Amino acid sequence: MHSKYVTFLSAFYRTKLWLSAVLLIGSLLSYPAYAAQVVATVSSNQVGVNEIFELTVSIDDNVSASALDLSPLNNDFIVGTTSTRSMNRFINGSVSRQTQWQVSLAAKAKGDFTIPAFRIGASASDPIQIKVDDHPDAGASTTDLAIEVSGRMDKNRLYVGESQIYMVQIKLGEHMEKASLIAPQGEGLEVVQVGDDHQADTVLNGRRYTIINRKYRVTATKPGDITLQGAKLTGTAFKSDSSRRFGMRIPVNIQAEPMPLTVLAEPDDYKGLWLPTADLQLEQTWNKDEANIKVGEPVSRTLTLKMKGTPQSNLPDLSLTYPDSVRVYSEKPVYKQESDYSVMTLKQVIIPRQSGTITLPALTVNWWNTEKGEKVISQVEGKVLQVQPDATASIPGATRSSDEHSDGASQTGGSHLPDTNENPEAVNQQAQGVSAWWPWLTLLVTLLWLVTLMMWWRSRKQSPLATEPVSSASDNSSITDKLIAAVTACQPMQVQTYYNAWDKSHLTAEHRQQLDQAVNAMMAAHYSESPQAWDKSHLLALLQHQQKSPKKAQTTNGLEPLVPEIPAADRK
Repeated sequence: MHSKYVTFLSAFYRTKLWLSAVLLIGSLLSYPAYAAQVVATVSSNQVGVNEIFELTVSIDDNVSASALDLSPLNNDFIVGTTSTRSMNRFINGSVSRQTQWQVSLAAKAKGDFTIPAFRIGASASDPIQIKVDDHPDAGASTTDLAIEVSGRMDKNRLYVGESQIYMVQIKLGEHMEKASLIAPQGEGLEVVQVGDDHQADTVLNGRRYTIINRKYRVTATKPGDITLQGAKLTGTAFKSDSSRRFGMRIPVNIQAEPMPLTVLAEPDDYKGLWLPTADLQLEQTWNKDEANIKVGEPVSRTLTLKMKGTPQSNLPDLSLTYPDSVRVYSEKPVYKQESDYSVMTLKQVIIPRQSGTITLPALTVNWWNTEKGEKVISQVEGKVLQVQPDATASIPGATRSSDEHSDGASQTGGSHLPDTNENPEAVNQQAQGVSAWWPWLTLLVTLLWLVTLMMWWRSRKQSPLATEPVSSASDNSSITDKLIAAVTACQPMQVQTYYNAWDKSHLTAEHRQQLDQAVNAMMAAHYSESPQAWDKSHLLALLQHQQKSPKKAQTTNGLEPLVPEIPAADRK
Protein backbone atom coordinates (compact mmCIF):
# COMPACT_ATOMS: atom_id res chain seq x y z
CA MET A 1 0.00 0.00 0.00
CA HIS A 2 2.72 2.37 0.95
CA SER A 3 4.73 1.65 -2.22
CA LYS A 4 1.73 2.37 -4.41
CA TYR A 5 1.32 5.77 -2.73
CA VAL A 6 4.97 6.68 -3.32
CA THR A 7 4.73 5.70 -7.00
CA PHE A 8 1.63 7.88 -7.42
CA LEU A 9 3.33 10.92 -5.88
CA SER A 10 6.42 10.58 -8.05
CA ALA A 11 4.31 10.33 -11.21
CA PHE A 12 2.27 13.36 -10.08
CA TYR A 13 5.37 15.48 -9.60
CA ARG A 14 6.80 14.43 -12.94
CA THR A 15 3.53 15.39 -14.67
CA LYS A 16 3.47 18.75 -12.89
CA LEU A 17 7.03 19.48 -13.93
CA TRP A 18 6.20 18.71 -17.52
CA LEU A 19 3.13 20.92 -17.48
CA SER A 20 5.15 23.79 -16.01
CA ALA A 21 7.69 23.49 -18.79
CA VAL A 22 4.91 23.54 -21.39
CA LEU A 23 3.32 26.58 -19.84
CA LEU A 24 6.68 28.40 -19.68
CA ILE A 25 7.45 27.73 -23.32
CA GLY A 26 3.97 28.78 -24.31
CA SER A 27 4.28 32.03 -22.43
CA LEU A 28 7.62 32.72 -24.05
CA LEU A 29 6.18 32.10 -27.52
CA SER A 30 3.16 34.27 -26.86
CA TYR A 31 5.20 37.22 -25.54
CA PRO A 32 6.54 38.47 -28.87
CA ALA A 33 3.06 38.35 -30.37
CA TYR A 34 1.77 40.47 -27.53
CA ALA A 35 4.72 42.90 -27.74
CA ALA A 36 4.26 43.40 -31.48
CA GLN A 37 0.57 44.21 -31.31
CA VAL A 38 -0.82 46.37 -34.16
CA VAL A 39 -3.38 49.04 -33.28
CA ALA A 40 -5.31 51.29 -35.70
CA THR A 41 -7.30 54.37 -34.61
CA VAL A 42 -9.05 57.31 -36.31
CA SER A 43 -9.64 60.87 -35.17
CA SER A 44 -13.38 60.56 -35.90
CA ASN A 45 -15.77 57.76 -36.91
CA GLN A 46 -18.29 60.16 -38.45
CA VAL A 47 -17.05 62.59 -41.15
CA GLY A 48 -18.33 64.42 -44.18
CA VAL A 49 -17.56 63.91 -47.85
CA ASN A 50 -14.08 65.24 -48.60
CA GLU A 51 -13.62 66.11 -44.94
CA ILE A 52 -10.11 65.43 -43.71
CA PHE A 53 -9.58 63.04 -40.81
CA GLU A 54 -6.53 61.24 -39.47
CA LEU A 55 -5.71 57.54 -39.34
CA THR A 56 -3.01 56.37 -36.92
CA VAL A 57 -1.46 52.89 -37.09
CA SER A 58 1.13 51.78 -34.52
CA ILE A 59 3.09 48.64 -33.64
CA ASP A 60 5.12 48.02 -30.48
CA ASP A 61 8.36 47.33 -32.27
CA ASN A 62 10.88 48.96 -34.60
CA VAL A 63 9.99 48.01 -38.17
CA SER A 64 10.56 49.44 -41.64
CA ALA A 65 8.44 52.40 -42.81
CA SER A 66 7.37 50.34 -45.84
CA ALA A 67 5.92 47.57 -43.65
CA LEU A 68 2.46 49.22 -43.76
CA ASP A 69 0.42 48.69 -46.95
CA LEU A 70 -2.18 51.44 -47.49
CA SER A 71 -3.31 50.37 -50.96
CA PRO A 72 -6.65 48.88 -49.70
CA LEU A 73 -7.77 52.43 -48.84
CA ASN A 74 -7.58 53.77 -52.40
CA ASN A 75 -11.01 52.52 -53.43
CA ASP A 76 -13.05 54.57 -50.94
CA PHE A 77 -10.67 57.24 -49.65
CA ILE A 78 -8.25 59.89 -50.87
CA VAL A 79 -4.93 59.03 -49.26
CA GLY A 80 -2.60 61.87 -48.36
CA THR A 81 1.12 61.76 -47.71
CA THR A 82 2.11 59.41 -44.89
CA SER A 83 4.42 60.49 -42.05
CA THR A 84 6.33 57.83 -40.08
CA ARG A 85 8.21 57.99 -36.79
CA SER A 86 9.95 55.51 -34.49
CA MET A 87 10.21 55.90 -30.69
CA ASN A 88 12.25 54.23 -27.94
CA ARG A 89 11.28 54.69 -24.30
CA PHE A 90 13.07 53.77 -21.06
CA ILE A 91 10.71 53.51 -18.06
CA ASN A 92 11.85 52.03 -14.69
CA GLY A 93 14.65 50.11 -16.37
CA SER A 94 12.41 48.57 -19.04
CA VAL A 95 12.66 49.38 -22.78
CA SER A 96 9.66 49.92 -25.01
CA ARG A 97 9.77 50.45 -28.79
CA GLN A 98 7.10 51.75 -31.14
CA THR A 99 6.67 52.58 -34.85
CA GLN A 100 3.80 54.89 -35.80
CA TRP A 101 2.21 55.93 -39.10
CA GLN A 102 -0.03 58.99 -39.45
CA VAL A 103 -2.14 59.21 -42.62
CA SER A 104 -4.57 61.96 -43.65
CA LEU A 105 -7.72 60.59 -45.29
CA ALA A 106 -10.81 61.99 -46.97
CA ALA A 107 -13.87 60.00 -48.03
CA LYS A 108 -14.80 60.15 -51.69
CA ALA A 109 -18.57 59.64 -51.34
CA LYS A 110 -21.44 59.42 -48.85
CA GLY A 111 -22.11 56.09 -47.13
CA ASP A 112 -20.80 53.56 -44.64
CA PHE A 113 -17.26 52.38 -45.23
CA THR A 114 -14.81 50.09 -43.49
CA ILE A 115 -11.16 50.74 -42.96
CA PRO A 116 -9.73 47.23 -43.35
CA ALA A 117 -7.36 45.51 -40.98
CA PHE A 118 -3.68 46.22 -41.46
CA ARG A 119 -1.30 43.24 -41.14
CA ILE A 120 2.32 43.81 -40.11
CA GLY A 121 4.29 40.64 -39.70
CA ALA A 122 2.25 38.12 -37.70
CA SER A 123 -0.09 40.72 -36.18
CA ALA A 124 -3.06 42.59 -37.61
CA SER A 125 -5.24 45.48 -36.47
CA ASP A 126 -9.01 45.46 -36.10
CA PRO A 127 -11.24 46.91 -38.86
CA ILE A 128 -12.81 50.35 -38.29
CA GLN A 129 -16.28 51.46 -39.37
CA ILE A 130 -16.63 54.96 -40.82
CA LYS A 131 -19.89 56.78 -41.50
CA VAL A 132 -19.78 59.52 -44.14
CA ASP A 133 -22.47 62.22 -44.30
CA ASP A 134 -22.92 65.27 -46.55
CA HIS A 135 -22.13 67.95 -43.94
CA PRO A 136 -23.36 70.83 -46.12
CA ASP A 137 -22.63 73.41 -43.42
CA ALA A 138 -19.19 72.13 -42.52
CA GLY A 139 -16.34 74.56 -42.82
CA ALA A 140 -13.64 71.94 -42.99
CA SER A 141 -10.95 71.87 -45.64
CA THR A 142 -11.51 69.83 -48.77
CA THR A 143 -9.26 68.20 -51.27
CA ASP A 144 -10.02 70.84 -53.94
CA LEU A 145 -6.55 72.35 -54.43
CA ALA A 146 -6.05 75.95 -55.52
CA ILE A 147 -3.37 74.95 -58.05
CA GLU A 148 -3.48 75.47 -61.82
CA VAL A 149 -1.00 74.59 -64.57
CA SER A 150 -1.48 75.98 -68.09
CA GLY A 151 0.63 76.08 -71.23
CA ARG A 152 0.40 78.02 -74.47
CA MET A 153 2.30 78.48 -77.73
CA ASP A 154 1.64 81.17 -80.34
CA LYS A 155 1.79 78.81 -83.32
CA ASN A 156 0.68 75.23 -83.86
CA ARG A 157 2.03 75.06 -87.44
CA LEU A 158 5.81 74.77 -87.76
CA TYR A 159 8.45 73.86 -90.32
CA VAL A 160 11.17 71.32 -89.69
CA GLY A 161 13.96 73.16 -87.86
CA GLU A 162 11.68 76.01 -86.76
CA SER A 163 11.42 76.89 -83.07
CA GLN A 164 8.66 78.37 -80.95
CA ILE A 165 8.40 79.48 -77.32
CA TYR A 166 6.14 77.39 -75.07
CA MET A 167 5.02 79.38 -72.02
CA VAL A 168 4.07 77.56 -68.81
CA GLN A 169 2.17 79.37 -66.06
CA ILE A 170 1.65 77.92 -62.58
CA LYS A 171 -0.83 79.39 -60.08
CA LEU A 172 -0.13 78.25 -56.53
CA GLY A 173 -2.70 78.94 -53.84
CA GLU A 174 -1.41 76.16 -51.58
CA HIS A 175 1.83 75.49 -49.78
CA MET A 176 3.90 73.05 -51.85
CA GLU A 177 6.61 70.65 -50.72
CA LYS A 178 9.16 69.06 -53.06
CA ALA A 179 7.55 70.68 -56.09
CA SER A 180 8.94 69.77 -59.52
CA LEU A 181 7.92 70.86 -63.03
CA ILE A 182 8.37 68.30 -65.82
CA ALA A 183 9.04 69.86 -69.24
CA PRO A 184 6.58 69.39 -72.12
CA GLN A 185 7.49 66.62 -74.51
CA GLY A 186 6.51 65.03 -77.79
CA GLU A 187 7.90 62.71 -80.42
CA GLY A 188 10.00 64.58 -82.97
CA LEU A 189 10.39 67.64 -80.73
CA GLU A 190 13.41 69.06 -78.92
CA VAL A 191 12.52 70.99 -75.76
CA VAL A 192 15.01 73.24 -73.92
CA GLN A 193 14.34 75.65 -71.07
CA VAL A 194 15.02 79.30 -71.91
CA GLY A 195 16.18 81.72 -69.21
CA ASP A 196 15.15 81.73 -65.56
CA ASP A 197 11.72 81.49 -63.95
CA HIS A 198 9.74 84.66 -63.26
CA GLN A 199 7.79 84.66 -59.99
CA ALA A 200 5.32 87.16 -58.58
CA ASP A 201 2.58 87.28 -55.92
CA THR A 202 -0.97 88.42 -56.70
CA VAL A 203 -4.54 88.24 -55.35
CA LEU A 204 -7.25 86.47 -57.38
CA ASN A 205 -10.88 86.36 -56.19
CA GLY A 206 -9.80 87.38 -52.71
CA ARG A 207 -7.15 84.67 -52.47
CA ARG A 208 -3.38 85.14 -52.61
CA TYR A 209 -1.54 83.23 -55.32
CA THR A 210 2.06 82.82 -56.37
CA ILE A 211 2.39 83.03 -60.17
CA ILE A 212 5.39 81.26 -61.75
CA ASN A 213 6.18 81.62 -65.46
CA ARG A 214 8.71 79.45 -67.28
CA LYS A 215 9.70 79.39 -70.97
CA TYR A 216 10.69 76.42 -73.12
CA ARG A 217 11.98 76.50 -76.69
CA VAL A 218 10.32 73.78 -78.76
CA THR A 219 12.11 72.84 -82.02
CA ALA A 220 10.55 70.51 -84.60
CA THR A 221 12.91 67.83 -85.91
CA LYS A 222 10.66 65.80 -88.21
CA PRO A 223 7.49 66.46 -90.25
CA GLY A 224 4.03 65.15 -89.41
CA ASP A 225 1.18 65.61 -86.95
CA ILE A 226 2.60 65.64 -83.42
CA THR A 227 0.97 65.99 -80.00
CA LEU A 228 2.84 68.16 -77.54
CA GLN A 229 2.20 66.85 -74.03
CA GLY A 230 1.84 69.73 -71.60
CA ALA A 231 4.14 70.49 -68.69
CA LYS A 232 3.39 68.56 -65.48
CA LEU A 233 3.62 69.75 -61.86
CA THR A 234 4.37 67.13 -59.21
CA GLY A 235 4.95 67.34 -55.47
CA THR A 236 2.98 67.48 -52.24
CA ALA A 237 0.50 70.13 -51.15
CA PHE A 238 -0.10 70.73 -47.44
CA LYS A 239 -3.73 71.54 -46.78
CA SER A 240 -4.44 72.57 -43.21
CA ASP A 241 -7.74 72.30 -41.33
CA SER A 242 -8.47 75.34 -39.19
CA SER A 243 -10.96 73.40 -37.04
CA ARG A 244 -8.46 70.66 -36.21
CA ARG A 245 -4.92 70.48 -34.94
CA PHE A 246 -3.58 68.66 -37.98
CA GLY A 247 -3.39 69.11 -41.75
CA MET A 248 -3.35 66.93 -44.82
CA ARG A 249 -0.50 66.32 -47.25
CA ILE A 250 -2.01 65.67 -50.66
CA PRO A 251 0.00 64.35 -53.62
CA VAL A 252 -0.03 66.75 -56.59
CA ASN A 253 0.12 65.55 -60.19
CA ILE A 254 -1.34 68.26 -62.43
CA GLN A 255 -0.58 68.49 -66.16
CA ALA A 256 -1.33 71.21 -68.70
CA GLU A 257 -3.55 70.45 -71.65
CA PRO A 258 -1.88 68.76 -74.66
CA MET A 259 -1.44 70.70 -77.91
CA PRO A 260 -1.70 69.26 -81.46
CA LEU A 261 1.07 70.46 -83.80
CA THR A 262 1.50 70.24 -87.57
CA VAL A 263 5.12 70.14 -88.73
CA LEU A 264 5.80 70.86 -92.44
CA ALA A 265 8.79 69.49 -94.36
CA GLU A 266 11.38 71.52 -96.29
CA PRO A 267 10.07 72.41 -99.79
CA ASP A 268 11.52 70.25 -102.56
CA ASP A 269 12.51 73.25 -104.72
CA TYR A 270 14.41 75.02 -101.96
CA LYS A 271 18.15 75.41 -102.65
CA GLY A 272 20.88 76.23 -100.16
CA LEU A 273 21.18 76.05 -96.39
CA TRP A 274 17.76 75.51 -94.75
CA LEU A 275 17.09 78.43 -92.40
CA PRO A 276 13.40 78.58 -91.37
CA THR A 277 12.52 81.65 -89.32
CA ALA A 278 9.83 84.31 -89.02
CA ASP A 279 12.39 87.11 -89.46
CA LEU A 280 16.08 87.43 -90.39
CA GLN A 281 18.10 90.65 -90.35
CA LEU A 282 21.60 91.00 -91.85
CA GLU A 283 23.62 94.16 -91.18
CA GLN A 284 27.20 95.38 -91.53
CA THR A 285 29.33 98.38 -90.54
CA TRP A 286 32.76 99.66 -91.68
CA ASN A 287 35.13 101.68 -89.56
CA LYS A 288 36.09 103.74 -92.65
CA ASP A 289 33.73 105.14 -95.27
CA GLU A 290 36.41 106.30 -97.70
CA ALA A 291 37.69 103.84 -100.28
CA ASN A 292 41.23 105.28 -100.65
CA ILE A 293 43.69 103.66 -98.26
CA LYS A 294 47.34 102.62 -98.25
CA VAL A 295 49.00 99.25 -98.31
CA GLY A 296 49.05 97.80 -94.80
CA GLU A 297 46.32 100.14 -93.49
CA PRO A 298 43.71 98.02 -91.61
CA VAL A 299 39.98 98.17 -92.38
CA SER A 300 37.46 96.83 -89.86
CA ARG A 301 34.24 95.09 -91.01
CA THR A 302 31.49 94.08 -88.54
CA LEU A 303 28.72 91.69 -89.63
CA THR A 304 25.56 91.20 -87.53
CA LEU A 305 23.00 88.41 -88.07
CA LYS A 306 19.67 88.31 -86.21
CA MET A 307 17.19 85.42 -86.42
CA LYS A 308 13.83 85.30 -84.65
CA GLY A 309 12.85 82.20 -82.72
CA THR A 310 16.07 80.36 -83.56
CA PRO A 311 18.45 78.87 -80.96
CA GLN A 312 22.05 80.05 -81.11
CA SER A 313 23.21 76.56 -82.04
CA ASN A 314 21.24 76.80 -85.31
CA LEU A 315 22.76 80.09 -86.47
CA PRO A 316 24.79 79.64 -89.69
CA ASP A 317 28.49 80.36 -90.13
CA LEU A 318 29.15 83.56 -92.08
CA SER A 319 31.65 82.41 -94.69
CA LEU A 320 33.34 84.92 -97.05
CA THR A 321 36.03 84.32 -99.68
CA TYR A 322 38.46 87.25 -99.85
CA PRO A 323 41.05 87.86 -102.62
CA ASP A 324 44.70 86.95 -102.06
CA SER A 325 45.63 90.63 -102.17
CA VAL A 326 44.39 91.11 -98.58
CA ARG A 327 45.11 89.49 -95.24
CA VAL A 328 42.00 88.82 -93.10
CA TYR A 329 41.87 88.34 -89.32
CA SER A 330 38.47 87.15 -88.00
CA GLU A 331 37.56 87.42 -84.33
CA LYS A 332 35.56 84.72 -82.58
CA PRO A 333 31.80 85.28 -83.14
CA VAL A 334 29.91 86.83 -80.21
CA TYR A 335 26.43 85.51 -79.41
CA LYS A 336 23.67 87.12 -77.37
CA GLN A 337 19.90 87.05 -76.94
CA GLU A 338 17.67 90.07 -77.66
CA SER A 339 14.06 89.28 -76.75
CA ASP A 340 13.09 86.41 -79.11
CA TYR A 341 16.05 87.07 -81.45
CA SER A 342 19.36 85.21 -81.41
CA VAL A 343 22.14 87.60 -82.45
CA MET A 344 25.58 86.73 -83.82
CA THR A 345 28.26 89.42 -84.35
CA LEU A 346 31.41 88.74 -86.39
CA LYS A 347 34.26 91.27 -86.61
CA GLN A 348 36.95 91.06 -89.29
CA VAL A 349 40.14 93.09 -89.79
CA ILE A 350 41.18 93.37 -93.45
CA ILE A 351 44.73 94.51 -94.34
CA PRO A 352 45.67 95.16 -98.01
CA ARG A 353 48.91 93.50 -99.04
CA GLN A 354 49.40 95.22 -102.40
CA SER A 355 48.34 98.35 -104.21
CA GLY A 356 45.64 98.65 -106.83
CA THR A 357 41.86 98.14 -106.95
CA ILE A 358 40.66 95.49 -104.49
CA THR A 359 37.03 94.30 -104.38
CA LEU A 360 35.84 92.94 -101.04
CA PRO A 361 33.05 90.35 -101.41
CA ALA A 362 29.39 90.82 -100.58
CA LEU A 363 27.53 88.48 -98.20
CA THR A 364 24.30 86.70 -99.18
CA VAL A 365 22.09 84.60 -96.87
CA ASN A 366 19.14 82.55 -98.15
CA TRP A 367 16.35 81.79 -95.67
CA TRP A 368 12.75 80.63 -95.54
CA ASN A 369 10.08 83.00 -94.24
CA THR A 370 7.79 80.77 -92.18
CA GLU A 371 5.12 83.48 -91.87
CA LYS A 372 4.72 83.96 -95.64
CA GLY A 373 5.90 80.52 -96.72
CA GLU A 374 8.43 81.80 -99.26
CA LYS A 375 12.17 82.00 -99.88
CA VAL A 376 13.91 85.30 -99.06
CA ILE A 377 17.44 86.51 -99.88
CA SER A 378 19.18 88.94 -97.54
CA GLN A 379 22.41 90.61 -98.69
CA VAL A 380 24.96 93.21 -97.61
CA GLU A 381 27.14 94.85 -100.24
CA GLY A 382 30.90 94.48 -100.52
CA LYS A 383 33.38 97.34 -100.85
CA VAL A 384 35.83 98.48 -103.52
CA LEU A 385 39.16 99.74 -102.16
CA GLN A 386 41.62 101.94 -104.01
CA VAL A 387 44.88 100.95 -102.39
CA GLN A 388 47.86 103.29 -102.78
CA PRO A 389 51.50 102.24 -102.28
CA ASP A 390 53.03 102.87 -98.88
CA ALA A 391 55.46 105.80 -99.38
CA THR A 392 57.22 105.10 -96.07
CA ALA A 393 58.58 101.84 -97.41
CA SER A 394 61.33 103.69 -99.41
CA ILE A 395 63.68 106.63 -98.69
CA PRO A 396 61.40 109.61 -98.16
CA GLY A 397 61.48 112.28 -100.87
CA ALA A 398 64.02 110.60 -103.11
CA THR A 399 61.78 109.75 -106.04
CA ARG A 400 59.49 112.67 -105.46
CA SER A 401 62.33 115.23 -105.46
CA SER A 402 63.78 113.95 -108.70
CA ASP A 403 60.39 113.99 -110.36
CA GLU A 404 59.64 117.50 -109.15
CA HIS A 405 63.07 118.65 -110.27
CA SER A 406 62.59 117.27 -113.78
CA ASP A 407 59.08 118.71 -113.98
CA GLY A 408 60.29 122.06 -112.73
CA ALA A 409 63.14 122.05 -115.15
CA SER A 410 60.87 121.30 -118.06
CA GLN A 411 58.43 123.98 -116.96
CA THR A 412 61.20 126.52 -116.46
CA GLY A 413 62.82 125.72 -119.73
CA GLY A 414 59.55 125.93 -121.58
CA SER A 415 58.78 129.35 -120.08
CA HIS A 416 62.16 131.01 -120.96
CA LEU A 417 63.06 129.55 -124.33
CA PRO A 418 62.29 132.01 -127.12
CA ASP A 419 60.19 131.11 -130.09
CA THR A 420 62.65 130.43 -132.93
CA ASN A 421 59.96 130.89 -135.54
CA GLU A 422 59.28 134.47 -134.50
CA ASN A 423 62.82 136.05 -134.79
CA PRO A 424 65.62 133.85 -136.17
CA GLU A 425 68.19 136.68 -136.23
CA ALA A 426 67.70 137.50 -132.55
CA VAL A 427 68.21 133.87 -131.78
CA ASN A 428 71.56 133.83 -133.60
CA GLN A 429 72.76 136.96 -131.80
CA GLN A 430 71.74 135.48 -128.43
CA ALA A 431 73.60 132.27 -129.21
CA GLN A 432 76.78 134.21 -130.05
CA GLY A 433 76.55 136.18 -126.78
CA VAL A 434 76.09 133.02 -124.77
CA SER A 435 79.08 131.32 -126.39
CA ALA A 436 81.29 134.24 -125.32
CA TRP A 437 80.84 133.77 -121.56
CA TRP A 438 79.92 130.07 -121.40
CA PRO A 439 83.56 128.74 -120.98
CA TRP A 440 84.14 131.01 -117.98
CA LEU A 441 80.90 129.89 -116.38
CA THR A 442 81.87 126.25 -116.86
CA LEU A 443 85.26 126.83 -115.21
CA LEU A 444 83.63 128.53 -112.21
CA VAL A 445 81.13 125.69 -111.70
CA THR A 446 83.95 123.12 -111.90
CA LEU A 447 86.05 124.93 -109.26
CA LEU A 448 83.06 125.21 -106.92
CA TRP A 449 82.35 121.49 -107.34
CA LEU A 450 85.96 120.61 -106.47
CA VAL A 451 85.87 122.77 -103.35
CA THR A 452 82.59 121.21 -102.28
CA LEU A 453 83.99 117.74 -102.86
CA MET A 454 87.05 118.44 -100.71
CA MET A 455 84.97 119.83 -97.87
CA TRP A 456 82.67 116.81 -98.00
CA TRP A 457 85.64 114.47 -97.89
CA ARG A 458 87.07 116.15 -94.79
CA SER A 459 83.74 116.04 -92.95
CA ARG A 460 83.29 112.44 -94.03
CA LYS A 461 86.51 111.41 -92.28
CA GLN A 462 85.54 113.23 -89.10
CA SER A 463 81.97 111.94 -88.70
CA PRO A 464 79.70 110.00 -91.07
CA LEU A 465 76.82 111.91 -92.54
CA ALA A 466 73.26 110.86 -91.87
CA THR A 467 71.15 110.29 -94.91
CA GLU A 468 67.97 111.49 -93.28
CA PRO A 469 67.07 115.17 -92.91
CA VAL A 470 66.56 116.54 -89.43
CA SER A 471 62.88 117.05 -89.94
CA SER A 472 62.46 113.51 -91.27
CA ALA A 473 64.34 112.05 -88.30
CA SER A 474 62.19 114.07 -85.91
CA ASP A 475 58.97 112.87 -87.55
CA ASN A 476 60.17 109.27 -87.52
CA SER A 477 61.06 109.58 -83.82
CA SER A 478 57.53 110.79 -83.09
CA ILE A 479 56.04 107.81 -84.96
CA THR A 480 58.39 105.49 -83.05
CA ASP A 481 57.14 106.85 -79.73
CA LYS A 482 53.51 106.35 -80.82
CA LEU A 483 54.29 102.84 -82.00
CA ILE A 484 55.85 101.91 -78.66
CA ALA A 485 52.88 103.40 -76.80
CA ALA A 486 50.43 101.39 -78.93
CA VAL A 487 52.36 98.17 -78.25
CA THR A 488 52.38 98.91 -74.52
CA ALA A 489 48.60 99.48 -74.56
CA CYS A 490 48.04 96.27 -76.60
CA GLN A 491 46.21 98.08 -79.43
CA PRO A 492 46.87 95.89 -82.50
CA MET A 493 45.03 98.17 -84.96
CA GLN A 494 47.13 101.20 -83.94
CA VAL A 495 50.31 99.13 -83.92
CA GLN A 496 49.66 98.04 -87.51
CA THR A 497 48.94 101.64 -88.61
CA TYR A 498 52.04 103.19 -86.96
CA TYR A 499 54.27 100.33 -88.04
CA ASN A 500 53.29 100.81 -91.69
CA ALA A 501 53.88 104.59 -91.41
CA TRP A 502 57.22 104.15 -89.62
CA ASP A 503 60.38 104.65 -91.71
CA LYS A 504 62.33 101.41 -91.49
CA SER A 505 65.07 102.27 -93.95
CA HIS A 506 67.66 102.69 -91.18
CA LEU A 507 67.13 99.11 -89.92
CA THR A 508 69.27 96.16 -90.83
CA ALA A 509 67.64 93.40 -92.85
CA GLU A 510 67.78 91.02 -89.90
CA HIS A 511 66.28 93.52 -87.46
CA ARG A 512 63.47 94.43 -89.85
CA GLN A 513 62.65 90.75 -90.42
CA GLN A 514 62.40 90.20 -86.67
CA LEU A 515 60.05 93.18 -86.33
CA ASP A 516 57.84 91.98 -89.20
CA GLN A 517 57.55 88.56 -87.61
CA ALA A 518 56.71 90.06 -84.21
CA VAL A 519 53.96 92.31 -85.67
CA ASN A 520 52.46 89.41 -87.67
CA ALA A 521 52.45 87.27 -84.53
CA MET A 522 50.60 90.03 -82.67
CA MET A 523 47.89 90.30 -85.36
CA ALA A 524 47.50 86.53 -85.55
CA ALA A 525 47.15 86.28 -81.77
CA HIS A 526 44.33 88.87 -81.71
CA TYR A 527 42.43 88.20 -84.95
CA SER A 528 42.94 84.54 -85.88
CA GLU A 529 40.12 81.99 -85.72
CA SER A 530 41.42 80.85 -82.33
CA PRO A 531 42.77 83.97 -80.52
CA GLN A 532 45.62 83.36 -78.09
CA ALA A 533 47.41 85.30 -75.40
CA TRP A 534 50.11 87.60 -76.78
CA ASP A 535 53.32 88.62 -75.01
CA LYS A 536 54.23 92.20 -75.93
CA SER A 537 57.68 92.08 -74.29
CA HIS A 538 59.43 90.67 -77.40
CA LEU A 539 58.16 93.41 -79.73
CA LEU A 540 58.91 96.12 -77.16
CA ALA A 541 62.45 94.80 -76.78
CA LEU A 542 63.03 94.98 -80.54
CA LEU A 543 61.69 98.55 -80.74
CA GLN A 544 63.67 99.73 -77.72
CA HIS A 545 66.83 98.11 -79.11
CA GLN A 546 66.74 100.21 -82.27
CA GLN A 547 65.91 103.28 -80.15
CA LYS A 548 69.02 102.85 -78.00
CA SER A 549 71.43 102.66 -80.98
CA PRO A 550 70.33 105.32 -83.50
CA LYS A 551 73.84 106.31 -84.56
CA LYS A 552 74.72 102.80 -85.54
CA ALA A 553 71.54 102.50 -87.54
CA GLN A 554 72.28 105.79 -89.38
CA THR A 555 75.87 104.81 -90.14
CA THR A 556 74.79 101.63 -91.81
CA ASN A 557 72.56 103.67 -94.14
CA GLY A 558 75.21 106.28 -94.94
CA LEU A 559 77.23 106.40 -98.17
CA GLU A 560 80.12 104.01 -98.38
CA PRO A 561 83.54 105.73 -98.25
CA LEU A 562 85.15 106.34 -101.65
CA VAL A 563 88.43 104.81 -100.44
CA PRO A 564 87.92 101.68 -98.28
CA GLU A 565 89.64 101.71 -94.91
CA ILE A 566 92.67 99.50 -94.51
CA PRO A 567 92.37 96.98 -91.69
CA ALA A 568 94.73 97.56 -88.74
CA ALA A 569 96.46 94.24 -89.35
CA ASP A 570 97.44 95.27 -92.90
CA ARG A 571 98.73 98.74 -91.89
CA LYS A 572 101.75 97.23 -90.21
